[in-house]
Amino acid sequence: MLKLKENTKYGKLPSDIQTHLTASSSKDDKLTMLGFVILFLDIICGGPLIANGEKMFMMIALPFMLGINIWTVIVMFLKPSYRNNLHFTLYKGGTGAVLSFCYFVLSQKYAFSALGFNLLFFMISLLACIMIILGFIRYYLIVFPNFQKKRTGSPAWGTYLLTIGPGLGYIIAQFIFRFSDSIVTLFMSYIYLFLACFFIYFGVKFFHQYFFIRANQDIIDKHLRKGKYSHGRK
Repeated sequence: MLKLKENTKYGKLPSDIQTHLTASSSKDDKLTMLGFVILFLDIICGGPLIANGEKMFMMIALPFMLGINIWTVIVMFLKPSYRNNLHFTLYKGGTGAVLSFCYFVLSQKYAFSALGFNLLFFMISLLACIMIILGFIRYYLIVFPNFQKKRTGSPAWGTYLLTIGPGLGYIIAQFIFRFSDSIVTLFMSYIYLFLACFFIYFGVKFFHQYFFIRANQDIIDKHLRKGKYSHGRK
């Protein structure tokens, strides 16, 4: 659920929802994202992808990595405004999605190096990511906006861990079957898969924030009175 009730007053919303209704693109935010992209996408993920090994995985991820780097350069030069603040929020969602995708590809590269093409490992990895995506989407569409009910905690982490569990069990099984020469490679594959699942959160969060702000523009305008965030503003 993106749209809050029409009679909802901004001042009575919980602080986390108020924050979620506020888009910003300050200089500090931009520099943080720049460092984030360089460290986690270009160095930690891009380095192993480009390193010796199957070039197919690099070719799959490279267009997305280049796209985010170009987008990063563009947003660095955008002046703070309503539209640019929303644009920056959308950019953060796109960055989270690309990070998740690239780490998933990197995970499969390491698994391929250790196991060759293994359909079972690929399907378990893909299923884990899909279930986590659906879990976060459910949280932000159903649980997050329902501020009238007391929340018992963050998104159902137990559920997410259960989705990762089969992958862990599968890797342990490979150890049992004496894939001793590939232990480090398999371990790194699982670490990168975990990072792919971790960055899903950022993608879903900021994509939801973008559409959440647009869907509840009337509530924001009433609070700010002067219509600072009106759709007609540039």
